[in-house]
Amino acid sequence: MLNHVDVVIVGAGLSGLAAGWELRKHGKSFAILEAQSRVGGRVLTITHEDSTIDLGAQWVSPFQPRIQALLKYFQIKTIPSYNEGKTIFDLHNKRMLGMNKFPPLSPHGRLDLLLTQRKIQEFTKLLTKEGVRQSCISHKCDSITIDNWIEGQMFSKLGKSFFKIFCGELASLELNELSFLDILWFIQSAGGLEKILTGEDEWITNGAQTLPRLMAEAMHEQIFMNQPVRKIVWGGNRVTVHTDSNVWKSRKVIVALPPTFSARIQYDPPLPALREQLCQRVGQGSIIKSVIVYATPFWRDQGLSGNSYNDYGPIRATMDSSTPGQPQGVLTALIGGKYARRIGQLPPLERKKEIVACLGLLFGNKALDPIALYEKDWSEDPWSRGGYAAHFATGVITEYGAALTEPVGPLHWAGTETANEWRLYMEGAIESGERAAKETLK
Repeated sequence: MLNHVDVVIVGAGLSGLAAGWELRKHGKSFAILEAQSRVGGRVLTITHEDSTIDLGAQWVSPFQPRIQALLKYFQIKTIPSYNEGKTIFDLHNKRMLGMNKFPPLSPHGRLDLLLTQRKIQEFTKLLTKEGVRQSCISHKCDSITIDNWIEGQMFSKLGKSFFKIFCGELASLELNELSFLDILWFIQSAGGLEKILTGEDEWITNGAQTLPRLMAEAMHEQIFMNQPVRKIVWGGNRVTVHTDSNVWKSRKVIVALPPTFSARIQYDPPLPALREQLCQRVGQGSIIKSVIVYATPFWRDQGLSGNSYNDYGPIRATMDSSTPGQPQGVLTALIGGKYARRIGQLPPLERKKEIVACLGLLFGNKALDPIALYEKDWSEDPWSRGGYAAHFATGVITEYGAALTEPVGPLHWAGTETANEWRLYMEGAIESGERAAKETLK
């Protein structure tokens, strides 16, 4: 079946939907082709009785204007993340309780974290002023891993341990796999460390998938499910997009997929070598998001917020995700990097046993008796193969980064990895879709 539109959008995640939303404002015809039977991409919501369970992207910041505007448009409410009570910091077998997002370290440790914050802030200011790849610090920062930098710059044992957990939770990779420039770019795109710390301040009342679902309902005539794109033939001002059952002709194409998946499509003629080689060097994070349901949020009775940071495996961080007005207590546990790769190989019952045992060490015996446990191993998802997003090893950003967003003839690239603002967040996905759509309008 042959179809004609102005723009074909590949992927109905938030970036693809945002691209369609922007084209809709300008009266352009478009088709969003989605490989799966659902929209949302790396956003996935289920329910347990009346409690919301987000197995993918979940949190938003009040400083994310695009997603906040869409939430307002669709009258979707948000919930402040629960932060009453103390946070558990379990570092080097030392258990500490703190009242904010930083551990109650000794003056020596606090000074270490303060100096680290200042150094990061100075670096990100340079990147903002001079450009991520053009800055005077870009090549130097891209030549070392974040692990190298922390070991070389920080001097307190507990300060190092906490900052490594913080960076690892952001990236869902081992820090020796990740360029220091990648983390700086991540922080810079959000407006600095202070803004990054607001990234989990709110979550969506009925689950994050509410937003892509309502966007898709508003554009339902332009969205085609179960249509994985296999081949794109391009040249001049005409593009032909092939799925298993349909052919689409358009003037432009927006590929709104993670870079690794954009490379799985056959292009005729082939893409430029720089783009191909960039995609060969992209690394998806390894993340298992586990959501554990209890009869009550018992940790609150102990004066705990449900937040924790730990330097032993498999769980590195937890948060309270209990739905207000519901009796159940819900803990979200994040398992990333080497721990996600190891625990992902275990049989489901063994995996559950290890997760619950780890929660028992953190929150006591009551944590050993959940009423339900849900999990999503994003590395096993056939259309994601990792999470939260793609990252880069040393040397990749400065050598190949230009190809990440540079259009190739009528082909344009979207996805949170390509965002200029709040990169790797839902806000970044929306920003990238809007940018790519505006490129096609020029």
